[in-house]
Amino acid sequence: MRQYSRIMFRSLFRVKVSDRHSGKLIGYARDVCEDGLRLICDLPVEVGAQLGLSLRMRGGDGSMTQVELNATCLWVRENPQSGHQELGLQLLQPGHDYVAFVERLRADRGIPATPS
Repeated sequence: MRQYSRIMFRSLFRVKVSDRHSGKLIGYARDVCEDGLRLICDLPVEVGAQLGLSLRMRGGDGSMTQVELNATCLWVRENPQSGHQELGLQLLQPGHDYVAFVERLRADRGIPATPS
């Protein structure tokens, strides 16, 4: 059973995900929760790969939020409709900034906080 509920994004382009070291765009977050995220991308990624990521999202007030994190790829599948790769990523020691990012998203959407 999943420990946290996921926050889904209607717009696929809402949260940009880049390689933290090169700054190159990898893809977009489809959903997020406190301990992981689902990523949509064109690049092939192997199960077990460890990734250094930077998430960027523009807020409703125009401000930019950027969060850096490390994740491990748990699964990969091709979306038959779009042809894009979908990755299930587990965060390695999610930092305070990421947890605050998810809590802000929950509050903005009126979603109750997930009990710890």
